[in-house]
Amino acid sequence: MKKTVMMLFSVLFVSQGFAADIRFPVPSYEGQALVQLRQWEKNWTGKKINAENADQVKDFLHEGVYTAIKNPEIFGADTIWFEIVPYRPYKLSQGVIESTRKYAPHSKLDEKRNLVGYGEVAGIPFPEPKTGIEMAWNFDGNTRGDSHTEIQTGSVVDCKTRFERATEQHRWELYWIGRCDVPPRPAFSEKVNPRGIARSFFQRHAAPADFVDTTMLEIKYKDPHRMEDLWVYTAMFRRIRRYANNQRTDSIDGTDMIYDDQDGWYTSVLHNTYDFKGRADLLTARHQDPEKTERIKGQGYWSGLQRERVNLWVVEVRNKDKNYIYGKQLWYLDPEDWHMAFKVMYNRQGQMWKMYEFGYNEFPSYGNQTTPIFNTEHIVDFLRSHGSPSKRGIQAVGVEISPKLFRTKSLKQKSY
Repeated sequence: MKKTVMMLFSVLFVSQGFAADIRFPVPSYEGQALVQLRQWEKNWTGKKINAENADQVKDFLHEGVYTAIKNPEIFGADTIWFEIVPYRPYKLSQGVIESTRKYAPHSKLDEKRNLVGYGEVAGIPFPEPKTGIEMAWNFDGNTRGDSHTEIQTGSVVDCKTRFERATEQHRWELYWIGRCDVPPRPAFSEKVNPRGIARSFFQRHAAPADFVDTTMLEIKYKDPHRMEDLWVYTAMFRRIRRYANNQRTDSIDGTDMIYDDQDGWYTSVLHNTYDFKGRADLLTARHQDPEKTERIKGQGYWSGLQRERVNLWVVEVRNKDKNYIYGKQLWYLDPEDWHMAFKVMYNRQGQMWKMYEFGYNEFPSYGNQTTPIFNTEHIVDFLRSHGSPSKRGIQAVGVEISPKLFRTKSLKQKSY
């Protein structure tokens, strides 16, 4: 009996020791690096950067951003500019911090690179990762407040002709596992979630005219080897259509985005291989006021982004399907909450093809806390001078959304 008690005490002591060793959140800058950053900011905070002075901060601009700033005519603009603002660490919810410190000490991958216990854990599994696949699972672990609703408005822009078409979508998103803030935590029970759903979103289109009342339902499952399900109800034909797996690379409503691109990457982590390429100290829109963005008609790339320097993790991503639409992707991941700051997509010839960039801010969420979610975005096509700028009006974060919404019968019920 005494031996058993000693063994239990030893296990408990080790577990508590591991938890104490977990550093999270890990700031983008600290120590001397932060001191040097603050010195640099004294000269640059509040300054507007455009084609005339972009070379002075070129070391902190991604190639795609630099190309857009220096050549605004590519994206239908007379000028494209942004403002430099000071770096501010994110304010993460206590639920995310506690979940990470609770589960991260035991996080590991099996022989197939799957996260052990996926669906029974929450938070960021590898706060100080060493490999690309660990970084990918960190990205997957960000649940954006566990649920949120939003209205996305934007345009699909042909920057050569400056013709554009307005779009609007109403969206509900729910995480069924990995929940950090909103009860039940860390997951819905099997009784509520017998299908083994990981996350889901429901979307209703309000514009353009030919898409009004079209609804969409997408479901990602806990089983990482199971393909996602996607259904679309087209109001014009009053018909529900289930998309095949090979249609996930289709363009969404004429935009520059494919279904896999949603939120940066909406499908299973295990569809890709990941190669950690290092860190990149870049200016990115992390505390963005959407009211400060601007553009003229026919401009496919936002001006007025508020960029702060962030020391991002860079991962090269290649799909296991050799015929996949992208030859490779580069993911730029934020070290503090592991969202995707932006990603760059290359074609199979190795050319920089598209860039998807996000502007984030912190929003009130469950329990009077805050959660970083993106509210401004643009995805641009460098090869055909095309852009899809949009804003997301975040309606609510960390709210109860009925799981019953995410059923195929809702596709017709939520239409006209």
